[in-house]
Amino acid sequence: MNHKKSKLYQYKIVEISFEQNKLDNFPIERGISHILIENEPDEQINNLRMELIDELYDLISEDYLTPHQKKILTMRLMGKTQNEIAEHLKITQSAIHKSLFGNIDYKNDKKRYGGIVKKLKKICQNNKSIQKILDNIDTIKNGKEE
Repeated sequence: MNHKKSKLYQYKIVEISFEQNKLDNFPIERGISHILIENEPDEQINNLRMELIDELYDLISEDYLTPHQKKILTMRLMGKTQNEIAEHLKITQSAIHKSLFGNIDYKNDKKRYGGIVKKLKKICQNNKSIQKILDNIDTIKNGKEE
């Protein structure tokens, strides 16, 4: 097995010692723990996001999207990247991006047309259960910021 090639692109991690008293000079607001606590995921929001994904799966089963769009969206909701989806469907990543976000008409003020996301936004605006979930997420987020 040739290990020389893999060494060319692998990251090197270096550990250095640092005096504790120098670390104490940093205010708590700038420390990593402050950032982690602020961005800690809220369990209620995570549960609502899961409900939202379930609602989106229900929409996928209806005839709003083409079979090709359904495949792409389903894989994206499963956490696949655009590159992974493209590889699986044997098309380019650019084609996946255009399917998701539409095309841009550069001759017409860069107007974007088509795309799964745009279609879903229209559908979701008229879906009461999705709107209720989104409202609940906003309420929790706004209450957390105060």
